[in-house]
Amino acid sequence: MQEDRPSEEETARFALSELMERVDDDDELIREVLEIFLEDTPKTLEAVKTGIADRSPEAVAKAAHTLKGASANIAANRLRDQAYELEIKAKSGDLADAGNIYATLETEYAALINHLNQYLGK
Repeated sequence: MQEDRPSEEETARFALSELMERVDDDDELIREVLEIFLEDTPKTLEAVKTGIADRSPEAVAKAAHTLKGASANIAANRLRDQAYELEIKAKSGDLADAGNIYATLETEYAALINHLNQYLGK
């Protein structure tokens, strides 16, 4: 665990203190949840990408909703917000900007992985 106070940017990306509060400072549980997130999220991102390629708003909305929930569970607030934006657009049937939002999701996820791996000592 990092001893320095996280920057505002890091907190927006991964609010460790928020997550710790949710699980009563149970570091073991946090590690388990983060490992599951890291294992499952690439599949969810792939489902978003496939839904966009297939021009299926329903598939995009479902996958974005899943990503939003998983991100919220670990206090990955930026990823959650971006997934929510994509979910809302897809539910309205608007996939015009979905590719750009997906690119932002991928970039944010890559940055988030670094933070999570740092916390996990990887």
